[in-house]
Amino acid sequence: MAKRTLRSSKWTPASVALVAVMLAVSFFYLYPFLWPVFSSFKTSNEMYTSGFSLWPHHWTAENYERAWTTANFSRYLINSIFYSTASTAITVVSAALAGYTLARYTFPGSRTMSLLILAFLFMPTATSILPIFDLIQTIGLLNSIWGIVLVLTSGVGFSTLLFRGYFAAIPQELFDAAAIDGAGFLRTFRLIFPLAKPIIATTAILGFTSSWQEYFVPLIFTLGNPELRTVSVGLRAFTQQYSVDLSGFAAAVTLSVIPIVLVFIFFQRYFIEGLAGAVKD
Repeated sequence: MAKRTLRSSKWTPASVALVAVMLAVSFFYLYPFLWPVFSSFKTSNEMYTSGFSLWPHHWTAENYERAWTTANFSRYLINSIFYSTASTAITVVSAALAGYTLARYTFPGSRTMSLLILAFLFMPTATSILPIFDLIQTIGLLNSIWGIVLVLTSGVGFSTLLFRGYFAAIPQELFDAAAIDGAGFLRTFRLIFPLAKPIIATTAILGFTSSWQEYFVPLIFTLGNPELRTVSVGLRAFTQQYSVDLSGFAAAVTLSVIPIVLVFIFFQRYFIEGLAGAVKD
């Protein structure tokens, strides 16, 4: 009886209305993401005549071919994957070491350093671009691959605070046991680091996404060598002074989103655990 009552009350007018509203709201939020995917298979003429319609009348893959070869998007995609992966790896390792040090060791100026890191998070990128440009030029990395990687490693401060909070919550008994076994700083860090998988995943996703979407920094540091441009900068190839290649632009945008989606799918379980742990703390 209880099962029949639950099944019959499942589709009351109120529940149907609620589901309809939720579907409408979901479509409203999903439409900006679905539009470039479907539009990337439309012809150039249909882009201007189909209005807000998603479904193409004549499917074509020519836009992807044009985006991949004519606009040199294949090169930009490889650049972005390398820059984002390298900068994310540097961010995770350096932030984990810094966060571990600030969490487990007390030294003169440690609290001040944490406050300075927090303060620098609120500084706009434009205010520090000139000294960073001068520094990269001084060390001879201007218009080079590793110069761009170092500049894109901009999330170390925020990631350091995440690791600091996570390592500070680890029971002291684990560190005492490592000390009794004669483990030093680096060995203890290697033993504790695998426990921070949720924060590692969170830092990796945020760092990769931030580096991948960055536009201003790669634009400035690749002016002397256009071959080093990223996907976000390469999207400008579809805009001319008096016209825009919308179909090619839609195909390029779709290609640029795929790596971010794959990274999130790979790390999503640990990412959710990291967010849950941060809220719990």
